[in-house]
Amino acid sequence: MQLRLILTLLLISLYLSGLSQIDYDKYPRVSDTYLINDVIIQKNPSDSFGLGDILIKKGFIEKVAKEITAPPEAFILEGDSMFVYPAFIDALSHVGIPKAESSGEKKKVKFRGYPPNALVGITPELLTADLLDPTDASFAKARSNGFALAHVVPRGKILPGQGSLVLLKQAPTEDLLLKDKTSMFFQLKGTRGYYPSTVIGVMAKWKELFRQTKFYSQHQTLASSGQTRERAKNNKVLSALIPLTQKQQRLFMRAVKSKDIYRAFALQKELGYDLVLSEVREGFKVIEKIKEMNVPILISTKLPKELKEKTKKADKEKNIKEGKDSLEESEELQKLKKRQKESYTNYLAQAAVFEQAEIPFAFSFLDANHADFKKALLKMIDAGLTIQGALEALTTNPARILGLSEKVGEIKSGMMANLFLSDKPYFEKKSHIKYIFVEGEMTELELEKKKISPESKKTFLKSLKGRWGYEFETPNGKYSGLFVISGSDELRVNVTASDKPDLVLSTREISLEGQTLTFAFTKNIDNGPTNIEVNIEIDGEEFDGQVNTEGSKSFPIVGSKISSPENQND
Repeated sequence: MQLRLILTLLLISLYLSGLSQIDYDKYPRVSDTYLINDVIIQKNPSDSFGLGDILIKKGFIEKVAKEITAPPEAFILEGDSMFVYPAFIDALSHVGIPKAESSGEKKKVKFRGYPPNALVGITPELLTADLLDPTDASFAKARSNGFALAHVVPRGKILPGQGSLVLLKQAPTEDLLLKDKTSMFFQLKGTRGYYPSTVIGVMAKWKELFRQTKFYSQHQTLASSGQTRERAKNNKVLSALIPLTQKQQRLFMRAVKSKDIYRAFALQKELGYDLVLSEVREGFKVIEKIKEMNVPILISTKLPKELKEKTKKADKEKNIKEGKDSLEESEELQKLKKRQKESYTNYLAQAAVFEQAEIPFAFSFLDANHADFKKALLKMIDAGLTIQGALEALTTNPARILGLSEKVGEIKSGMMANLFLSDKPYFEKKSHIKYIFVEGEMTELELEKKKISPESKKTFLKSLKGRWGYEFETPNGKYSGLFVISGSDELRVNVTASDKPDLVLSTREISLEGQTLTFAFTKNIDNGPTNIEVNIEIDGEEFDGQVNTEGSKSFPIVGSKISSPENQND
């Protein structure tokens, strides 16, 4: 009896010990019910709901209302007037697909004009699900930038493989696949040294494969029904292409340049499959043709590098080196610069041109990094794309193109709980995503601090010195003035106000962390001395941040550099 009691106590002890070591990353959270309180909700691109609550249960949005009573089991997330948007949809990318290592050696084949399919990138049988690595850095990067769902395709050449719709959450691969074998990916990308190596060769090979697949499919049907005695031999390449020939899959074709777009239309017209133009960068050149063909469009998020004007000093040095006396540019050079500028402007304005032409589009990320996307998007908006148009391209349009309009793309009852919370309106330059929900699973995102090397820090400190104009507004009125930054070993900051330019206030508690400058000073306001703290993030020659006044709220502050000191060592 005593031995049985000892054994029972030992088993209980081991059980409790096991409980304390559960890896909660591998098991569901205690509650799958969330109530998000007091948030400003953008239900879809055209419907701004305003301040309200969102109830999430078992991965889906249960209710959206002005006020919701929390169920007993709910985890309550205090929104504090943050901004909520439907999570973004990546319409086409390689997210989570690691890059293959290349040996650089050319394989020897008996006939270069008829190489093995895999050697020249004809692998339509490959599935994203078999290649996906959820631990790849691109996975978390996409999620931290507001993306909850991605249409992922394999990397490769002509026919890399079949795409899958992938949820960008932390889970094993089998739990991430919303839908498998959703598409076929095609590129006009040959292999040097083997057939096909040219664009024309790739097009010819594609037409040959497509027609072979149709005959192969017909023969399989006849063989299975007993209408022919000839055995249907298995061909993995042609078998993988059958759903495309029967319009059970769409072909997502990479068509970067205007010539590629015309080629894509010619192939589609001849072969008759369902086409989605992808990674388009020169659609603005053939806008009428695209409108006429009425096919889904995915615009590339990779923008050209910003044009920078050379300084007069650089031009002078170049001219001296070339033996020229004048700084005047030739007429040809002026025309070249004009064409470059027009081309750059057209690339930035492509999304706006599509929106104005009423051609729905989404974004693809085959050649772009999700971390750089917001910067590119804001450039597109500056070039004429509306915020509503941008939201459509990131939510409802890709949902429609991918056949998911009933599941994702909006914040409403019955939809999958894919959404994110931003501390400011998302399309403001300095907004940050704080939380993202993917199929109802919440991830809190930490703001990445910019790392600066010692040499870069030295350059940055040098660039800080000078006179910076500032502006901020309170209920009592607008305030403006100067921050004068100086010092060599230690930074010094003096403050003046526009209404009293001769009154110079010194500061204390000066701190520089990364590109964030913090300092405090005391100023006589109304009833006496008031402590004021300034926290600003500097980006080039501009800054924004917060001014915190003692016993009051904080207020946003913005500014820019006016001049640099004559002696940078001062």
